[in-house]
Amino acid sequence: MVSSGDTDVTTVRLEQSRVDTVPAVTFCGTFRHRIDEKGRVAVPAQLRRFLPEGSVVTPGPETRLMIWPPAEWAAQIDRFLRTAETPAQERRFMRLLNASSSAFDVDAQGRLLLSVQQRTFAQIVDQVVFVGVGTGVEVVADELWQSEQADLSPDEFTQVWDLVHQRGTSASPSPA
Repeated sequence: MVSSGDTDVTTVRLEQSRVDTVPAVTFCGTFRHRIDEKGRVAVPAQLRRFLPEGSVVTPGPETRLMIWPPAEWAAQIDRFLRTAETPAQERRFMRLLNASSSAFDVDAQGRLLLSVQQRTFAQIVDQVVFVGVGTGVEVVADELWQSEQADLSPDEFTQVWDLVHQRGTSASPSPA
């Protein structure tokens, strides 16, 4: 509030605050890497540089691991907490989410150690695919990724595109 000096006249200045709903970084791309005999895998530099200290590797849906930057990890925890209907369910959700999670910690060569538990959960044997999915990164067993991609045709992608755009996005209904 700014006063003009006259007690009868007061000028109010409203400052518009902008709330960003778009993440600062959008993870995208697909990168295939081998796992060594100790369970280490090189994290692609294109993804690694946007995964700050505090990022977390956690189980994800559909037999995948997820790597979340700190802000998105906090949002995931919040989502789990808000979904719980009872304190007992909240504790169970937190155990499920946190017990198999680990800090995203890469060595000097940019390799991430995936635990036996994480590799077993994601059915990872010798090769993984890092997939940028917007707010995070999926770590998928190569065999699973290949089988899913074999099913993806241009027609199926067009159907998904059309469905998404028919449901109210502001983008045009077909690619430019």
